[in-house]
Amino acid sequence: MQSKYVEYIVMAYSLSFSKSILVLAFISDKIRRGETEYISTKVMSELLNIPKPTLSIIFNNLIRAGILESKEGINGGVRFAKNAEQITLLDILTAIENQKSLFQTSFELKAKSKRPESIKKAVIEALNNVEEEMKDALSKTTLKDILNTE
Repeated sequence: MQSKYVEYIVMAYSLSFSKSILVLAFISDKIRRGETEYISTKVMSELLNIPKPTLSIIFNNLIRAGILESKEGINGGVRFAKNAEQITLLDILTAIENQKSLFQTSFELKAKSKRPESIKKAVIEALNNVEEEMKDALSKTTLKDILNTE
């Protein structure tokens, strides 16, 4: 029977990150087709099947990050505050996840010998390296890159 050194490691990014990319693509397509300048939460919620409260949180995070801007009123809604080529996937991730780590590595081991502690340290270092590589790749992909796919 193997010893259990690490209880578990949880991946922490939410589904809101992926949904945010889809929301931004939807906004871009509506504007590109000249259908409207501002897109309402109600319309997007219905067409994308994202509950209004979730969409509101996504919008607030994207507005706070300077990716979207909003307008109140009958013709209100949201629109881009930046061009799609200026928005990286890392910008979106940072807006939605607020600098949260992908891997939660804060855990206590009951085993207090040298080997479990060194393995814990190696796991944390490896996962931090993976996250940095992922963020580097996300910083090289813009929303425009995503929108230019068929």
